Amino acid sequence: MFFTEAERLETIRACRDCPMCHMIDTVALITGRESNTPRGRAMILWGLEKGLLSWESEGVTPILYRAFLDGLAQEWCEGNYDNDELVIDGRRILVEKGLAPGAVADIAARIQSTGNPYGIQEQDGSALVKRGGGKISLTPEIAVFFGSAARIQRQQVAESFLEILQTLKIPFEILEGETDSGFLSYQLGDFKTAGDQARKMAAILIKSRAKKLVVLGASDFRMLNMRYGRLGAALPEGLQVVHVTEFLSQLLDEKKMVIRKKAKSPMTYHDPCSLARFTYVVDPPRKLLKALAGEKFVEMEWSGKKAHTCGACGGVPFTYPEISEKAVAIRIEQAMRTGAKILVSADPGCEISFLKGLAGKNLEVKNLVELLAEAL
Repeated sequence: MFFTEAERLETIRACRDCPMCHMIDTVALITGRESNTPRGRAMILWGLEKGLLSWESEGVTPILYRAFLDGLAQEWCEGNYDNDELVIDGRRILVEKGLAPGAVADIAARIQSTGNPYGIQEQDGSALVKRGGGKISLTPEIAVFFGSAARIQRQQVAESFLEILQTLKIPFEILEGETDSGFLSYQLGDFKTAGDQARKMAAILIKSRAKKLVVLGASDFRMLNMRYGRLGAALPEGLQVVHVTEFLSQLLDEKKMVIRKKAKSPMTYHDPCSLARFTYVVDPPRKLLKALAGEKFVEMEWSGKKAHTCGACGGVPFTYPEISEKAVAIRIEQAMRTGAKILVSADPGCEISFLKGLAGKNLEVKNLVELLAEAL
């Protein structure tokens, strides 16, 4: 738990008595239930605190695991209370008591077996390098952290970034033995798996020769920057961790990267919650999109720090996939209202989620890195 006991109790009391963020909780919008609002979750935790409920009580586990933990409630909150951390700590207790959904243990087993939550046996990272072009350098300028989503299900994003590095002649290295960052396990309340993964990756990073780590996944970026130290997995001293959009935006500013092919179709951008609300990476992707698309880039009504979830966070796709699917439909509808033909994001996990909801829609999903690789 990353709250002090006093902070935890204060947050429970504050959220229990306040309905201010009801209207922006996506799960509550989908279910229409008070129990699925931040206030409802705090009421459950207050009941547990006072002994009015037990952890085995019917409904406790579903309520705490039907939460996206996307930070929107805290962004909306005048008191800046962190309801998400309350829920994560409640999930931790459910895991310890053996009351979490079966998917949590399944994910832990898959990560332990294959290094990713999908349970898919991976090829060596050098295979991605060969397909993306270029070669690993003995004197790298950067190290690349692909993340599970880009290594397994969205390999085109990893290959596109490697293609950019080759085109711009930027020396790089990959992290041999790269494994899952642990972020999904952390959000599911499985602190043991999250801590184990964080320490494994920290040990791998110590062997890196580069002083800058470029991360392709938004959630991995947040995990590395904001949770590793607290999980006893401090990053190597002097290592700078940047998201890929920050890295590419700087190259654009320094005129080391030139956009040669402008976008022909209107596009809109989905802010991953781990970027916009937790690590405040809002401007770099927009700078890249404006260079790429100019006036063809159009914002959604809910964007930046107020962007709605893509449906991929909080582990909900694994624990309650039907809730995730409805959240995806809401966000895709918001994108389509802009008139855009391409929905762009900067997180492979978001794109995995969006691709599940595109049936019958005249909308294409792309990672910003893919579009930039095509434009050089």
